[in-house]
Amino acid sequence: MTEMSWLLIGYGSLLRGDDGVGQRIAAAVADWQLPGVRSLPRHQLTPELAESLAYVDLALFVDASLQGTEVRIEPLSADSGPTVMGHYLTPSSLLGMTQWLYERCPQAWLISIPGQDFGLGDTLSESVEEAMTQVLHRLRDWFMAANRPVLDVRSESLLLSSDLNPPDSVE
Repeated sequence: MTEMSWLLIGYGSLLRGDDGVGQRIAAAVADWQLPGVRSLPRHQLTPELAESLAYVDLALFVDASLQGTEVRIEPLSADSGPTVMGHYLTPSSLLGMTQWLYERCPQAWLISIPGQDFGLGDTLSESVEEAMTQVLHRLRDWFMAANRPVLDVRSESLLLSSDLNPPDSVE
């Protein structure tokens, strides 16, 4: 079995409270220096990330969310429509750009962490700190596992499996 290559992109503003959780998670994962895992903390998604995505098997995007009360893990697909070349890209539009430019695209998921405080400041709310700790523990276990991982989007949890494809339908 060949080792799977991973790219984790955590994004958001470090100066807007809970919005910085994606960058903080990406920075922590980068510090682990795990083989086969590359982690990029970013303020926002930019077209230059398409090249990095083109050369990995699996991608995780991590961002704060304005909605919900629990961490969500959702599969992503590449947008097939025209990609906006402006200042705002979504994970799906970035995946679409990757597909268009490089004729390949990694399997990808979005981890959304619900935030409470998006005001000016560089600290996270208590609930986001707790969620960040849980996500980091889960990611470390996942990256270090002997078996290849799969995201079970039906239960919104990270599982281990020899199958990398998410379920065909989400219940």
